[in-house]
This record gives sequence, structure tokens and C-alpha cells, in this order.
Amino acid sequence: MFPFTKVALSNLFKKPSTVPFPKVNVDAKPNYRGRLSYDPEKCVNCGMCIKVCSPGAITRTVEPAEGGENITYTIDLTSCTFCGTCSDFCSTKAMTLTEDYHMVAENAADLRVTGTRFKETVKGRVTMDPEKCIYCTLCARNCPEGALTVDRKEKIWKLDEEECVKCGRCIEKCPKQALSFQEPKEEGVVFGQGCVYCTKCARQCPVGAITVDRPTKTWTIDREKCVRCGVCVSGCPMKCLSIGPIEEAASVKEEAPAAEPAPAPAPEPAPAPEPAPAPAAEESKPEVSSSASSSAEEDVSGIVCSDACVFCTKCAQVCPMGAITVDRAAKSWSIDRDSCILCQSCLGSCPRNALSMKD
Repeated sequence: MFPFTKVALSNLFKKPSTVPFPKVNVDAKPNYRGRLSYDPEKCVNCGMCIKVCSPGAITRTVEPAEGGENITYTIDLTSCTFCGTCSDFCSTKAMTLTEDYHMVAENAADLRVTGTRFKETVKGRVTMDPEKCIYCTLCARNCPEGALTVDRKEKIWKLDEEECVKCGRCIEKCPKQALSFQEPKEEGVVFGQGCVYCTKCARQCPVGAITVDRPTKTWTIDREKCVRCGVCVSGCPMKCLSIGPIEEAASVKEEAPAAEPAPAPAPEPAPAPEPAPAPAAEESKPEVSSSASSSAEEDVSGIVCSDACVFCTKCAQVCPMGAITVDRAAKSWSIDRDSCILCQSCLGSCPRNALSMKD
């Protein structure tokens, strides 16, 4: 007992060997991995920290708000291993490790680090300017969601809009500033060149949104009625309609400029008539017939063929509906008037002006 008493009495006159915490605070050693810090103002919501966190200590919640959304990140320090991987992969340094080692708490809520940032709704999608892009793949390598694919060899740049979170990292990393956010243009039925104003699109439109005036060669569409079903596009015999971006989405009606008729192909030289024996006096000239068994002399309305026809088949070749049939051997010309749309393309192609429109 005596040796211990001697030591106890001597310690009464010495300073304690431990630090009198919390009266005296001791700084941590350099590069100490302490409590995580999250700055929501620097965060771009790329989600990279969530992906690389092995214990799954970081979670994200998104709540809709007026004009955007509230994004909250939560770090559970009870699950965190303080490896620092999230800090290493955070390009904006919104997630960092501190030297704070005071993490003794009675409530689990005191060991959670949270931060909320309001993010305005980003209008548009990431678009690439092919004149500026050098296909360096930096955008794809920095995309946290893997939404970008770049093929340097084939000069192909693709964006998966479903995977894109619009964080803007690709735009920041692009050395040529070839990427930007742009609002997509409203798409609808677009009028192109080559229209013959056959009115087939108007007749097939299920909602009656298209109006075609053949005399004035005007084509109009009511975009409020148009449902973009594509029936007019697939049914156009001249393939002059398509679905694409329209310049003025707010306009109710869009009138397309009258398309110049396609130039008629150069007429083929008429074949030299074959020598034939002199016809008998009773022999009549070849009959020009139609599918309705009506000749040019009958009282019909529509395309008619005259005796000037040389049966070169030009009219049958340009007919978009395949309504004309020409048999050169039998020297017969016929037309299916149920299929004819009266586009008059055959009239412009006839080298002998043998066809005409009869009212």
C-alpha cells in the first residue's frame, strides 16, 4: 500500500496527463477525415456522390416546387466510413471532408448532414453544334449518368434524354463550347416542295385540320385541331409532307407558299414508225379507252387522251397513284378514274400534249 500512497500523493501536485475537454479544444491532425460537409449552392445534382458511396450513406430526395424543384441531400454519418470517395469525385467540391471529430451524440438526427437547394426548371435539352464539336469525348466522360455517347471515328454524338439530369457538367467541360441548353422547337406537319394540290391530305385528315385550294394553290393547316397522327404524311403521293419543327408554334394557321410545279422531264423522241402495210379502208385507228370503258369522245370528266398520243408511257410513269395504264404493243391507253386524284402530273409530262382535263 505504501508505494501506491506515495504515487497518489505526488500526483496531487502535478497537472493531469489528459486534455480537459471541452474546456480545451485540440485541433485534429492534418488530412484528418472528419465530419462531412455539404454545400447545396455548389451542388449541380449530378448524383455522382451517391453512385460512388459504397455503404450507401448518401441519399437524395426531390420535391416539386413552383418554377422548379427542391433537391435535398442527406449524409448519414452512422453509415459513413469517411473514405472520402464522394469528395474526390465531386467536381464542384460541394461534398468535402472536414477535420471535425466531435461526433458523439445521443440522437441519430444529430449525425445526419443535410442540405437543400432550389433548382429552377431547365428548359430545353442539351444540343450540340456540329460545326464546333471536335468529338473529344470529354462531355461523355464527365457525364455522371452516362447519358452521352460519342464515337470519334464515326463522328456521332448521341444524348439519352431519359438518363440526362440536366446538370450542365457536359456544357462546362466542353473545350469548344459546342454544347448548350436549347428549347426544343414544336413539331408538326411541315409543307414541302413538290405539292400538286391533289387534296388527298385534306380528305384523309381525321379531324379536318387541312384545307387545300387547288385554284389558288394554297395549303393551310389548323394546328389547334391537328393531332399529328401522320395520316396525311403517309398518304401524300408526292411525299411533300413531313413531321418536323415548325417556326411559329403559336400561330393557329400556317399557309405554305405555293410550290412551283416540278419541271416536266425532257420528252423522249418519238419512236420511228414501223413500216406497215397500207391499212384497209375499213380499218379504224386504235381505240383510246379508260377503265370505265369510256373513250375520249364519250361524255366524261377528268383526264382524257387524244389521237396525238404516241403511247410512250410517260404519263403512266409519273402518275403518283398508278391510275394510268399504257400498252404500247396494243396501242391502248386506259385510266382508273376511281384512283385518279386529278393532280395533272400526266399533263405536264406528255411530250405530244395529247392529254387534257375535260370538265
